[in-house]
Amino acid sequence: MSSASADAPSETAVEIPTATEAGLIEMVLGMPGVAPRILGVAALPSLGRLSPAALAERAQIALPDATRLAAAFELGRRYHAARARRGARLTDAARVARYFGPKLASLVDEELWIAALDMGGRVRETRMLGRGGADSVYVGYAAILRAALDMAALSFVLVHNHPSGDPTPTEMDHAMTEELRRLSYELNVPLKAHVIVTPSGRYSAVLE
Repeated sequence: MSSASADAPSETAVEIPTATEAGLIEMVLGMPGVAPRILGVAALPSLGRLSPAALAERAQIALPDATRLAAAFELGRRYHAARARRGARLTDAARVARYFGPKLASLVDEELWIAALDMGGRVRETRMLGRGGADSVYVGYAAILRAALDMAALSFVLVHNHPSGDPTPTEMDHAMTEELRRLSYELNVPLKAHVIVTPSGRYSAVLE
């Protein structure tokens, strides 16, 4: 290996923090000049929500290249989620939204997640309870409470996403949350919050 080859990775790494979005896309794909066409399809947050097949079709790139770019978006989401997990205390709706937003906000289908909390309101474990369609997700009360008990929760919070961008709770959201709150207190494993997150970063508390 030549010294020039050995130096190349470190030189590229130095450029990453100051690179433009277009530059980063072209680093991932190794295809100079393709980024303007990709960014012309949609803003970066919207691109991150597309499946590889949809990204390939809309940006007119090969499916393997689209898959590589989608994988980069997913790595970014997981990185932010991992940072949020460190010692997180989910004591109010804003904290719940910040914790789960990177994982759920950009999804195109609704998902319902639970976070089991310890005595201090810190996350003990998280788990996806169910995945629905673009405008609904349903998980039964028994399945939710069983998960909380299985995770040894002293209390728990729920969160789901609204891909539409409107964080307003539906009537079903309110009805389900109120009944689940009642049942959870009877089990002495109280539901402390239920939060809705959206792609724009807006959120709402069904229960706090």
